[in-house]
Amino acid sequence: MLQPGTVDGLPPLNSIKSKPPQPVLLWLIAGDERSASKLADPTQPLPPEGSGSNTESQKQAHKAEQVEAPDNKAPLLAVFRAESLPTWAEYVRVNRAYDEDENPNASNAAQDLDKLSLTRDGETAVSRVKFDLDLPSAAEDDTPVGPGIPLPEWDYRKAELLKDYCRLQPMIAKDAGHATLPTELAATAKKLRGQFAALAPQRRWLKAQPDGAELDVDACVRNHADRSSGHTPESGGYLAQARCERDLACLLLADLSMSTDAWISDSHRIVDVIRDSLLLFSEALSTTGDRFGIYGFSSLRRQNVRFHLLKDFNGRYGSAARARILAIKPGFYTRMGAAIRQSAKILYEQTAARRLLLIITDGKPNDLDLYDSRYGIEDTRMAVYEARRMGLTPFCVTIDREAGAYLPYIFGPAGFCVIRKPEELPRRLPLLYAQLTRD
Repeated sequence: MLQPGTVDGLPPLNSIKSKPPQPVLLWLIAGDERSASKLADPTQPLPPEGSGSNTESQKQAHKAEQVEAPDNKAPLLAVFRAESLPTWAEYVRVNRAYDEDENPNASNAAQDLDKLSLTRDGETAVSRVKFDLDLPSAAEDDTPVGPGIPLPEWDYRKAELLKDYCRLQPMIAKDAGHATLPTELAATAKKLRGQFAALAPQRRWLKAQPDGAELDVDACVRNHADRSSGHTPESGGYLAQARCERDLACLLLADLSMSTDAWISDSHRIVDVIRDSLLLFSEALSTTGDRFGIYGFSSLRRQNVRFHLLKDFNGRYGSAARARILAIKPGFYTRMGAAIRQSAKILYEQTAARRLLLIITDGKPNDLDLYDSRYGIEDTRMAVYEARRMGLTPFCVTIDREAGAYLPYIFGPAGFCVIRKPEELPRRLPLLYAQLTRD
């Protein structure tokens, strides 16, 4: 009945057989004139999909109560009955592990609940210190060099470069000593040194020089003919030797995160393959005379980005640098953006016509906080973009078979190489360098 009160009484009974009026059960819904005006008008067109308003959801309120934590904290379902209607309740742990955790669905988590029951389980302190216990003791860890370096980080959500948001700590192996090349790499290193000898600077004769060690017969004849015809000779008459240097600098940045501790065979882990690659790479470049530096990195949140010095540009590759490479060990996570920014700064300071930033990794950027998401990929992509603006050439070498899903976005379609068989990395890395630096 659309207008209650307009009928004075019940209609008259037409016959004796007619049954008396029976009660009708009605579901009453409280409302007012404003709610009645919200009924859909069939003559109006439907709104486009996804154009709903959040006004009603923002006004929704819940009854809340403080309860004791259940004895069984597993997410099992419990049943109780209210007004003969079955209702389901579920125990869900909603505590956040870190202040930087993001939960985009938090606003929709309680939409279907009539009552929220909150309790404390007293276990948040354990999860907070869990990963801090993974830090090595000062006696076993590498030696920090300096107080640390503040670095920016790109926040794609704000489209802003956060100044001094990260802290990078340079480190060097403690008591590494001196070491020789492992015997199992000696044969491969000898072969690579022979191949890279062709890239070494060679001496060549320069003709028609104003002075030199020998006479240039062709230039002398030409100059005599010029004088005889009344012209002034335009060139000298000597041969001189000159050394043709390769004006190139390369910084090799190696991922030393915990994921490199995975085994790829019965005898080798990923970190072992990376270690052998760094050794053979150094042996090959020592033959060419190219200037190069080698660094490793890992991280434990933004305030602890570890940057390991293995060989700098000023020092020569020898037994000390070889010992530091042999001492590398895996640990922690992969905050790649900060490591690339520091590497780009070091490489930019080198006076060379070509500067190559070579990165070795086994997976995508990640860390304990928001970095293990699109945030980390966007920050790394911005760091690569900054390196290119500085005139550097970043190139990534990875053994991650799924790298095709994210590396083209970070380094570009021609800025990376995927090595399907990790055991081939030590042999292929020097050859890849020769291809990248070919004139």
